[in-house]
Amino acid sequence: MLRFLLILLILLGFGWLVPAAADVTQVRIAGDGAPTRITIWTDVAETADGLVTELPGERKVVLLLAQNGYSAAGEGTGGVEGWSLEPGRLEFSLDRPMAVTRMLRLPPTGKERAYRVILDLDTISPARYTIAARRDTKKLARLETQYAEARADSLKQLAGATVTSGRKSGGGRRHVVVIDPGHGGRDPGAIALAGGKEKDITLKAALALKDVLDADGRYEVRLTRDTDVYVEHEDRVTLARNWGAELFISLHADAAGSASVSGASVYTISARGETRIDREATKNDWKIVMEDGTPDRLNGLLEDLVKRETKTRSAEFAELLLPELSKAGPVLRNTHRNAGFYVLLAPDVPAVLLELGFLTNEADAKRLQSERGRRASVEAIAAAIDDYFDQQDLRLASN
Repeated sequence: MLRFLLILLILLGFGWLVPAAADVTQVRIAGDGAPTRITIWTDVAETADGLVTELPGERKVVLLLAQNGYSAAGEGTGGVEGWSLEPGRLEFSLDRPMAVTRMLRLPPTGKERAYRVILDLDTISPARYTIAARRDTKKLARLETQYAEARADSLKQLAGATVTSGRKSGGGRRHVVVIDPGHGGRDPGAIALAGGKEKDITLKAALALKDVLDADGRYEVRLTRDTDVYVEHEDRVTLARNWGAELFISLHADAAGSASVSGASVYTISARGETRIDREATKNDWKIVMEDGTPDRLNGLLEDLVKRETKTRSAEFAELLLPELSKAGPVLRNTHRNAGFYVLLAPDVPAVLLELGFLTNEADAKRLQSERGRRASVEAIAAAIDDYFDQQDLRLASN
């Protein structure tokens, strides 16, 4: 006897059924089977609809995701036997033929900061299920093929943009790295206990890092400022994009209410910060350039995938940077953090904001204002940059 497959595809971009770019952060199932409710928490907003499809020996609800970076599983209740999460796919095993009777999409509200998709399922007859499934089987196969092609095209495009953005030197490509010394001019930033301003410390560190990278010959290094001037946040991001940056590093020095707090920390874009990207990109004309001939119906999906890949690469660099920083000095506990800093909002440039230490801590302030301490931090950053681009070069070589 045939069992049944109920496929739910998260929508984005085509105007009907395509997978969305979301990380699933929580799953909850409640009910006795008639009905059963599934609640899915995601880190970005989703649009959703249902598609019923039948396959032999299967009975599931499946969510196709553009990207999810981890695996998980859990038990179900009611009409759902259990669920499993894999990169790109969230599956719910059913113990009977069911239909999605209602779907809600809820934005963050009050203390609930995540986005939610709520599915209400109810039991239907095998005959009704089979009719709906037969109608949509071919459509499902076509959508999965379109998604796979779009995903491959977006990765190829992102890699191609990286390849063409740097100048040629000595027969090899030079990677474009943009260093952003925080604050400057009218904005001094934090003030060290024994004197000294954050804007001066970040500028000295940026200039020293540029010297180290320039000596390597592998990089084209740009600074958003090289004197004591203030550069608007949106201009820092715009400069990086105009220069074809493959990596953006904003340097800062932190301050805390307690003088005992010390150590470096690294920030990448938060889920809340991601909600600002499209608005600021439109405001500042930060367009993701598509290859000539890309169908209009794929542009939205490709842009979304480029943004997701940018977020992933930012996190990859942060994770490479942390162990190097720990060799140069103290680091904070839980030192890879997320925030919505404006300089992290470029939709297509991997970016981190690095707090080199705390100027409110005597040891950190002394370390960051000494040539020896500054040199240690700069060499740690340079080593992480080398590791990062080694990985990127290997990816390009394997494509």
